[in-house]
Amino acid sequence: MEVMWPKMRLEEEGAEVVVIGCHPAGTTYNGKFGYPVRSAKSIDDDGVAIADQWDALVLPGGFAPDYYRRSSKMLTLTTAMAAAAKPIAAICHGPWMLCSARRADGTPLCTGHQVTAFSAIKDDVINAGATWMDQPVVVSAAKIGGNTEIIVTSRTPNDLVPWIRAIIDLVATPLEIN
Repeated sequence: MEVMWPKMRLEEEGAEVVVIGCHPAGTTYNGKFGYPVRSAKSIDDDGVAIADQWDALVLPGGFAPDYYRRSSKMLTLTTAMAAAAKPIAAICHGPWMLCSARRADGTPLCTGHQVTAFSAIKDDVINAGATWMDQPVVVSAAKIGGNTEIIVTSRTPNDLVPWIRAIIDLVATPLEIN
């Protein structure tokens, strides 16, 4: 649900959604409830980890972030997206990526942001420097180290509707950060 519903809603809004995996392009991933999704690209493909190509990064929960956080190129893409002031949206276990992806100064990407996530990783995001918020969706935009970073987090599939609405709104009308 955390992959398919955002994919369908964003496509419905006219976005081109590109599924990127840690395995070769064309790999089919099956979610917890059997929903299959096929990757269009691999993070190892030339140029995929360059933030200029993308308008936003959506990080689902489940097992995906456990694979993503072990990929140096996926961590690089996540950090580059933050540095380019492009929205990063993470749900459920997805905020683990915000703990593992690090800025040039070595701080976790979630440091200095308000974040929510699945309750089992609450301590992880707090220990990585985030301020925990128990809300359906949290939009955190901040200037950190001279860069504007925009992070949208959510707790569980029950929060998909407001989380996806926040992503759509941010891509359609980027935030102005003073």
